[in-house]
Parts: sequence; C-alpha cells; structure tokens
Amino acid sequence: MTYDAINELIVSAESSGYEKFWEYDGAFFMLFYDRFMNTPFSDIPDIAFMYMEINNWQGMSVRCGVWQYYESGAFQDGKFERVLSFLRTNQEEEMASVYAGGIHDYANEKYQGNYDYPEEWFDETDRVDQWISDHEEYLYKWMYDLILNHKSEILELQIS
Repeated sequence: MTYDAINELIVSAESSGYEKFWEYDGAFFMLFYDRFMNTPFSDIPDIAFMYMEINNWQGMSVRCGVWQYYESGAFQDGKFERVLSFLRTNQEEEMASVYAGGIHDYANEKYQGNYDYPEEWFDETDRVDQWISDHEEYLYKWMYDLILNHKSEILELQIS
C-alpha cells in the first residue's frame, strides 16, 4: 500500500468515527499483516503487533472461542507477555487482567495430540469470551484510538 492509500484509509476511518470502525478494521489488519507476515513477532513495531493481536483476540472469540487464540499463541514464547506489557504500560489494566485470564500452558507436551485441556481453562476462556462480547464497542474504540494516535508511524509502513 502506498503512503497516499494508507493516509486515505486513516482519514476515512477517522471520519467514520469509532462506532463504524468495524468497516475498516480488516483493512488495517491486512495492511499490517501484508507488511509483517514474514517478520518474527518480536520485530514487529508495537502498534502493528498490538493491533493485530487485539484484533485477532477479539475475532477468534467471536468466531470460534478465544481459547483457540491462546492455544495457537502458546507456541510463541513471549508473545502473550508482550501484549500484557503493552496493555499495562498503557494503563489498560482491566483489559490486561481479562487477557491474562486465558493464558495457560497449551504448549505443554502432555496435551500434544490429545488436547485434553483442563475444564477450568475453558471456564476461564468462557469468561474472557463474555468480556469481549460485552466490550465489543470498547475494543473497536481501542483499535480506532491506537490507529489515530499513531498515524505517523502507520504512514511509514507503506508497502510497494
């Protein structure tokens, strides 16, 4: 995406307001994904990383249950910790607490092949799913604010 196309996307999203940000969230996700698909998560700039993670966290919750987000991410050492650190550093204590509630040892060898996870893990991720559902508007506003508060950094991500 060119600088002008990214700028147009940001301007369009901003003018729609956070209430209609769901119309643009996929475009921003794909912008970041296309730019960083072959980049180790530890090397992705905070804004792109956090946008993709929170978007994916919310999306997995809506589509199939957030436990699958945690299960797939458990094999990337430090990924969840990076999300938590960013949220806490940016005074998102409630979201950090909820996010932390779904983190479990899905990568443990004793679950490989049988997926016999403890029932309490599902109970905890059910609570995370409920929070995400109850805070959908908040999450869209959070992603909207993340984009708008970091316009210049995002504009630097142009893709040829």
